[in-house]
Amino acid sequence: METKEAIDKLKSDLAEIKAQGQDTIPIDGLENYLSGLEKDASASFENRKLDYQRMLAGYDAQVKFDIELFKSVIEAGKEALNATLIINGGAVIAFLGFLGSMLSKGGAEALGLKLTVPLCSFGFGVLFAALGFGIRYLAQFCFARRQLKSWIKAGHGFNIASILMAVTSYVMFGYGVYNAYTAFVSHFTHR
Repeated sequence: METKEAIDKLKSDLAEIKAQGQDTIPIDGLENYLSGLEKDASASFENRKLDYQRMLAGYDAQVKFDIELFKSVIEAGKEALNATLIINGGAVIAFLGFLGSMLSKGGAEALGLKLTVPLCSFGFGVLFAALGFGIRYLAQFCFARRQLKSWIKAGHGFNIASILMAVTSYVMFGYGVYNAYTAFVSHFTHR
């Protein structure tokens, strides 16, 4: 209980006693009354102290949760970019090996020509994944300079651009797979 609250309570109680027609208060009764007010005041202080500690603990838990969530989002983004780099890079290596082997044996130039589109698609998938990593770095750089609101805004923009690079890299992989499929089907059905 705050000092003002204690004084207001004392005034209110005195007004109530006066309204009952009493104009004196025994000293023992006043001492008991003040002891009760003192107990209420100390209990109120302890309650405020506990509420404050509870609020701090809740805030601390929320901050820790937010940090861990942010770390997991960063890690998931990194893994998504790694996956696009690996699948597109693996496809480029496999196609180059296949085309090299096929062309050294001769006789499949038409198929080799048709497979250049998927090869380029996989190559662009690698490029977009690499760009995604670079843009991801820029996003983290901006978030680290969070003192200015413009840095945070730029960080969010770079983050969105990095996500778009990853999605584009996946699309390029899908496009390459589809074109490889159509090249093989076209080549082997027209023989």
